[in-house]
Amino acid sequence: MIEITKMTSKGQIVIPLGIREGKNIKEGEKFIVYDLDDSIVLKRIVGFENVKNVSNFDKILHGMWAKAKKRGITREDVEKEIQDYRRETKING
Repeated sequence: MIEITKMTSKGQIVIPLGIREGKNIKEGEKFIVYDLDDSIVLKRIVGFENVKNVSNFDKILHGMWAKAKKRGITREDVEKEIQDYRRETKING
């Protein structure tokens, strides 16, 4: 599901209801917010207890990109897949 949200003057961003319900996100849950190039990654902490700080999270992301690189997957490949998925989701509703 892809939704659009906006930031308030206080820097708050609402996670749309459909996504909250779909992921069973409850009030008070915590997220890691990670700056990744021109993207902002919001990662729910539930089920991710081994990440105690940003440096551990960075190591996990680094490992993910290292595996992708080993398989010949580029950022452009990932971006294309995301765009294709978004188009497909939009068409099939």
